[in-house]
Amino acid sequence: MFKSDVYKSWALVLQLGISMLVPILLLIALAYFIKSKWNIDLMLFFVVFGLLVGVRNVYVILKNYVKTMDNGEKKESELMKKHLKSFE
Repeated sequence: MFKSDVYKSWALVLQLGISMLVPILLLIALAYFIKSKWNIDLMLFFVVFGLLVGVRNVYVILKNYVKTMDNGEKKESELMKKHLKSFE
């Protein structure tokens, strides 16, 4: 059980990191392409926008993770109540 929790934690951390980095890197590549094609420097705008998109992605992932954790705890507490009633 302990190893399973550790692997799940590592998976979550990796997922958060990737979901933060991908939008930033893609938008930096897009800004570089625009600069090389039309000589318009939008790097700062795209980096800030990439950060905002990355933060939103992390927020959504953590919100869903916490939601599933709460559901799991509720199920466990309901099972505990049911189990305790059986002893009464």
